[in-house]
Amino acid sequence: MLLSFLPSGSRARTLCCALILFASFATSSVLVRDSDKQSLRDPNEFDYIIVGGGLTGLVAAHRLSENLFGMAYDRASAADYDSWEALGNRGWGWKGMFPYFRKSADFTPPKKAVVKKYGYTYDESAYGRFGPLQVTFPDWQVPDQYKMADAFTELGVAHLREHAMGNAVGQFWAPATIDAKTMTRSSSLTAYYDKASWRPNLKMLTEHKVTQLTFKGASTTVSGVKAINRKTNKEVTFRARKEVILAAGSLHTPQILQLSGIGPKCVVEAAGIKSRVDLPGVGSNLQDHPVAYLNWKVTNSFPEPNIMTTNETFAAEALAEYQAHRTGPYTKAQSNTIAFLSLPMVTNNTEDMISSLKQQVASKYLPGVYSRELIAGYEAQRAILAKQLGEGSVSALEFPFGGSGMVPNSVQKPLSRGTVHLNPDDPHGEPIVTYNAFTNPFDRAQIASFIAFTRRYFKTNALADMQPQEVSPGEDAQTEDEIIAKLAAGGPLSLSPSFAHPSSSCPMMPKNKGGCVGADLRVHGTRKLSIIDASILPIIPSAHLQATMYAVAEKASDIIKGRSLWPW
Repeated sequence: MLLSFLPSGSRARTLCCALILFASFATSSVLVRDSDKQSLRDPNEFDYIIVGGGLTGLVAAHRLSENLFGMAYDRASAADYDSWEALGNRGWGWKGMFPYFRKSADFTPPKKAVVKKYGYTYDESAYGRFGPLQVTFPDWQVPDQYKMADAFTELGVAHLREHAMGNAVGQFWAPATIDAKTMTRSSSLTAYYDKASWRPNLKMLTEHKVTQLTFKGASTTVSGVKAINRKTNKEVTFRARKEVILAAGSLHTPQILQLSGIGPKCVVEAAGIKSRVDLPGVGSNLQDHPVAYLNWKVTNSFPEPNIMTTNETFAAEALAEYQAHRTGPYTKAQSNTIAFLSLPMVTNNTEDMISSLKQQVASKYLPGVYSRELIAGYEAQRAILAKQLGEGSVSALEFPFGGSGMVPNSVQKPLSRGTVHLNPDDPHGEPIVTYNAFTNPFDRAQIASFIAFTRRYFKTNALADMQPQEVSPGEDAQTEDEIIAKLAAGGPLSLSPSFAHPSSSCPMMPKNKGGCVGADLRVHGTRKLSIIDASILPIIPSAHLQATMYAVAEKASDIIKGRSLWPW
């Protein structure tokens, strides 16, 4: 199955429409002080230029300038992050990441009465206490999600008191990015940018689209960026004294690089652009969490999970409660109960599946543009994934549950790989994103085994009084081919290549393994150019990406600050 698209809509357009610019007060040649004010000598010259105003861009802006959304906040298992280090990225394993998970967050335990009422479990030591991002649990849950938790227990899936200490295989409570003081959403905007926006050495430009990087002459040393002001349609050049930092996301960071002549030579030249650095890793290795949206008709207890949209009286009373006390249903976003299951938890056929995976000829299921280096890098990833999936040290399936019969089955460790390439007919338009979801037979086998597990799940005694009846994919679909065909016929609301977690399109790996950046986040073959967004993740973690990317951005900021006094 080949699933591709051109990203569109406000979210896609804003990914590369923000520039964050700042100068160090210690750099006298950039900043001029007088008795009344501080002003930039050259308004278009800054120490750092961050391309992208998303999560990692705002975190880095806060951290680098300080030198004067489902909201689910969950981490993957230690083995997930250790796989990054095993691919040649020293310091990026669990031990290297854990301090940054703590640094980014401020966890506020819920009140004892709330813990007792809803049965929340957690370990405060897993979280930070004074980080910018606010994290806590909501003040409301629905009764039927406890029946669904009991169904997992009936199938032998243990409840984890805390998932964020390195073992996230099982069912658990996941906190959310909620400010416990106001019971409102905490985000990179409120937690990082708002707290740094007053700094006179920090400037954010919205409605600017970066069109390409600039270089010092014919070299590969990056000197700044060119951008279009969307309001005036005028082009402006910004110069970076120290480095340019790409945080435009997994779909637009590769595009900016390719527009600048950095990427697969064949892709760059097909778009009429002169190749400056032939780097096959740019736009390769695209991963997401492909998902099947399954549906069972169930009989819910009161209040049912969707009551806020079906019962006007209940919703009005809930709003009044929230406005008066900051409690009740309006404190909750999506489900806080999640099961992340290993392959051995889901199927007895794990050994045969892994054996078949190991026997594959990698190039048979990879994009045709893959070079020998990219194939070698993929084979290194596959060896790690085969071991981890076989032994059950990482999750294969995400199964969020909140009391309803609509249950996503999301593949956490896909073996299929996609690409992000310039559109040769319109290079400055949206890139061509080809997920290649389910092209690898191992992924088809995974989703089929997940659905078989979900069918067993809805037949447990714990769910009997909910009277579940399968709606999608439907009991007539039994074989792997029948299941996938039925889901695919339902369109992206039934089977989607993306769970809104695009990643890994500029992987952090050695250049001879198809990597784009090294462990220091510098783009191979260039100077003064780094990447800090989800495109650098070599293997997508078995988790929602939010918590991981806050930690990545914090670690990236320390890496970049650490070299700020040294020449490249």
